[in-house]
Amino acid sequence: MRKDDGMLKKYGIVGLCCIGMVTSFAAYAASDKTKKKAHDDMELDTTMSFTSLVPQSNAPLGERLGEIKTMAQREEAFEDEDMRASIEPLAHEEQQEKDLFQWFSTYAEVIGLVQQKGFKSVDFSKFIQNSLKSAVASIDAHSAFFDQESYKATLEATSGEFSGIGISIMGKAPDDDVLSVVDVIQAGPADKVGIQAGDKIIEVNKEKLRGLSSDEVVNKLKGKVGTTVELKIMRDDKPLEFTVMRDVIKDQNSLCYYFKDQKVYYVSLSLFTENAAQQMATLLKKANDGECNGIVLDLRRNPGGTLDSAIDMASLFLPKGSLVVSTRDSKRRTVAEYVTKNEPLLKSDVPIFILVNNFTASAAEILAGCLAHHSKEGVQIVEQKGKQKIAHNLMVFIVGTPTFGKGSVQELIPIKNGCALKLTTMLYFLPNNVSIQATGIKPDFLVQPKLVPHEQMRWVDQLYGKENSLKNHITEKEVHQSYGDDGKDLEKHDDSEKTDETSQDLGPQEIAAGKGGMVQGVRSSKKALKEEKGKKKSLEEQRREGLALDVQVQACVNMISMFTLGKASQRDAVATRTRAFDFLKSHYVVDQPAVLEKIE
Repeated sequence: MRKDDGMLKKYGIVGLCCIGMVTSFAAYAASDKTKKKAHDDMELDTTMSFTSLVPQSNAPLGERLGEIKTMAQREEAFEDEDMRASIEPLAHEEQQEKDLFQWFSTYAEVIGLVQQKGFKSVDFSKFIQNSLKSAVASIDAHSAFFDQESYKATLEATSGEFSGIGISIMGKAPDDDVLSVVDVIQAGPADKVGIQAGDKIIEVNKEKLRGLSSDEVVNKLKGKVGTTVELKIMRDDKPLEFTVMRDVIKDQNSLCYYFKDQKVYYVSLSLFTENAAQQMATLLKKANDGECNGIVLDLRRNPGGTLDSAIDMASLFLPKGSLVVSTRDSKRRTVAEYVTKNEPLLKSDVPIFILVNNFTASAAEILAGCLAHHSKEGVQIVEQKGKQKIAHNLMVFIVGTPTFGKGSVQELIPIKNGCALKLTTMLYFLPNNVSIQATGIKPDFLVQPKLVPHEQMRWVDQLYGKENSLKNHITEKEVHQSYGDDGKDLEKHDDSEKTDETSQDLGPQEIAAGKGGMVQGVRSSKKALKEEKGKKKSLEEQRREGLALDVQVQACVNMISMFTLGKASQRDAVATRTRAFDFLKSHYVVDQPAVLEKIE
């Protein structure tokens, strides 16, 4: 029997195809490095400014190590930090290639056995695609494999021709059975039929969710305007069924109010869209022209949006050319740096209080962290008044609870057979060289919400809202190990201003949608809806009432009033950001445990 016949008998035709992949893998891996760099450069936004890439040797690991003859020399080389930094990545890469060769053959053997001995006939196209879907999902919390159908649906859903149901969701792993609703857009399709934040979706169009990624579920929820989608949800351990008609979601991405007595402008941004910066610019012009003691920028439950929008927002507050964020790849190279493009629109030293919570993610975290960093660094805004130039200190303070912690970048890469790979390729780093991945932004002033959520929403808040509770998330430890020195280079927080968050326990770690997407959703029984119609207040009344009772907003307004009082009576006490922080911390009690002394 020929060798080829023996191989065919052992592995089967499909198995031999997999082994064929092994023979070409080494050549592909070498050539792909050049192709991948070219692809990454094409994917990156043209508005970026690039730094030079770190040159790397292409010599095989054996040749690099061959220069070190003895074991003693090798040990000495690994004691040298520069040599170790050069060799360790190569050793890791060589080990990866060995693992791939070894396990490709095992994969081929499994396929051969299934083909030859399996009782059921197997569709190997689905078999391999499902294995890729599971494998890629295990890389990290945001990577995914799209088969031909799901990739096509993703492209259609982002084409602008499709609508949704008006809910915000959090991510799920393919092996999860439910998809939890984080928020419902007021007056949207889902809200009209009675779907609530905290509901857990278990079926879409009678299809169970196990085996589906978040992206696949989102694609099933979206569709053409006027079409319907059937949902089965769990609420208080009871199943409920809804039929929701899809529509264009007309959610207002920003809401603006003016606290007349306190002279405070309030703006809430629910998503970073193309026109978000324009809406913020309109408010800043009013603040510049009218009476303004301070601004409250509410980024709570903002899942992110486009990075360009966040950069445009930062440009309204920071001098032109200020660094907003940079991206780095797994080789520790700075791939791109994003900077502000225009001169700031803000022309005063009014304090800006940014409200955040555990559902503040991605671009929203980048904006908050960037502005806070530059404020701590003493950045000044120059105002031109006639021939006189007046310098104002940028005063930015973070209020609320720790943010979500999504600091990774995903690329959607088309691949063969009409499929696509969504892969985490880089991490974001703030201007102070700190990654927010799995850590988020810590507030300067910890202020907890005081309204007690209903049971379902409490469950969502306790289990969701943190990157570090997502399955297979990139951990803080992995970030530190990837970028050297166990993260010591990354821990450059300003120790002069300690956050008001001490060892406060927020309960179990919350997990997250991190997908940042608004899932844009008629209960079977319309009786309950009709009964509620006459009782409901208008949308504007609900918003005003909610804002008036919001203790986190109240805390911001009160601190602005205190800052204004300090500026009028003790100007030196709030002359710089550091002094202002100390002044507010010593005069305003938030949710940090107060220091008490017993009096005998």
